Amino acid sequence: MFSCLTSCLWSTLLYYAILPATFLFGARVIVRKLRGKVDPTNEVDIKGKTVIVTGASDGIGKATAEEFANRGARVILACRNLQKAEKVVQDIRSRTRNGELIIMHLDLSSLSSVRKFATEFIEKYPSSLSILVNNAGIINPVGVQKTTEDGFEETFAVNHLAHFLLTNLLLPELKKTGESNPTEASRIVIVSSGGHSWGSLNFHDLMYQKTPLNDFEFISKLYCNSKLANNLHNLELARRLRSEKANVNCYALCPGFVATNIGRENGEKHPMPFWATHIMFPLMRIVMGKDASEGAQTTVYCSLTKYLSHHSGEMYRNCEFWDYSKRPKLSEEDAAALWEKSEQLTGKF
Repeated sequence: MFSCLTSCLWSTLLYYAILPATFLFGARVIVRKLRGKVDPTNEVDIKGKTVIVTGASDGIGKATAEEFANRGARVILACRNLQKAEKVVQDIRSRTRNGELIIMHLDLSSLSSVRKFATEFIEKYPSSLSILVNNAGIINPVGVQKTTEDGFEETFAVNHLAHFLLTNLLLPELKKTGESNPTEASRIVIVSSGGHSWGSLNFHDLMYQKTPLNDFEFISKLYCNSKLANNLHNLELARRLRSEKANVNCYALCPGFVATNIGRENGEKHPMPFWATHIMFPLMRIVMGKDASEGAQTTVYCSLTKYLSHHSGEMYRNCEFWDYSKRPKLSEEDAAALWEKSEQLTGKF
């Protein structure tokens, strides 16, 4: 009797615990092997050069800022929460004394803040910008829609419009740096997401004022649309830079599934479904999850690797080119239309 009971317990444990755990561990090992790594021996030298990282007070942005500081760069941490940014600087300084870490206020939910930031930066550090990393981003829970002070849908405004304006305001500075060093192009790096695959843009209703939201989506449609906009921005920006023969390259990337605080604050106010928070996302973190440092690697790759010195307008993930056959094709017509619409919404540069 006891032997039979023990056998049943072991069978149950094997079926419900050991086998699933073994499968998840094996899947994680395979996924980790597919991730690329930055090659520090094949990077451009950024010691003393100026880099801007938006949203550098947490997550991937913070890890990216630390990577640049380690290499001796002057890093501008463009952040909304200055107190949080101060703590980030203290934390990074506990590990490295390299480079400069400079905090500047930037609230991407306000176009006036974007303009103020650009003006102050140019006044303080003229003709010095080598790399602009458009990293900051937000994601609201599925079904939640907010509006910025400018009257724009918040996710689209922060993730795309603000960075679109910031990039264009700082583009003359990037061009100057590129002109002063013809052998090394300035770079614009746009942190997007694989979520762009589920995005679609209605140019007659970009702010979703007429289109109803679906409360049962896997991931926020508004977020996916903003990430699609990021990639279309990258495509059209590269075309324009090539036509001008500017010594500036741009890249878009997917950092992967990274465990950061993005959306956590809003998620506490508007909780997600039980199956998502307690089943799906925990399993995804176990198998696919990266920490912030791992998530920053493709950003660093696009910012520094010499392999991309003569490339522009492409997309990357896992520190390598994201093959066309493995992602949705981007429309050049949509990219041009979005640029024109974004110009109308943000005003003159």
